[in-house]
Amino acid sequence: MEEQGLEHLVETIECDMGNLDWEPGIIDLLWSEGAAYNITFEGALKAWRPLMVSNGIAVISEMNYFTSEVPESVRVYWQNAYPTIGTESENSNYANSSGFEILGIHRLPSKAWWDNYYGPLRENMNSFKHSEDRIMQSVIKETEEEMKLFEEYEKHYGYSFYIMKAV
Repeated sequence: MEEQGLEHLVETIECDMGNLDWEPGIIDLLWSEGAAYNITFEGALKAWRPLMVSNGIAVISEMNYFTSEVPESVRVYWQNAYPTIGTESENSNYANSSGFEILGIHRLPSKAWWDNYYGPLRENMNSFKHSEDRIMQSVIKETEEEMKLFEEYEKHYGYSFYIMKAV
């Protein structure tokens, strides 16, 4: 924003996103990247919609299935890791019933996972490989299982960005 001389138009706020006691209708642009899952996608939509101005834009990323035909191993893993995971279609229905109109859905490419998340994560994990900390070893094992699952089934699930208009 600074490079474009627009920093005066944006206010960043650090707070509890599930407990915003703000006046209704004060947000014209809401951007949530990789965080709505903390209060569930549906919960975030319901909590944040009243804060949006009419025709305001919300861009929210969410972990979801790309199809209803999900391999059993993927379904089992994500039911344990994120029980409220849904399909893009289900999430679109949540958006519509929460007062949003879907303008577009864009999937985060799997390359972004590998280049920006799993790759750096793997490097960090390697520095702890020889740790005798049992909890650390458990976390590493779980993370390696997640990466292996994604490597095999990345066409079935991932993050999607939902671009929405408050109606």
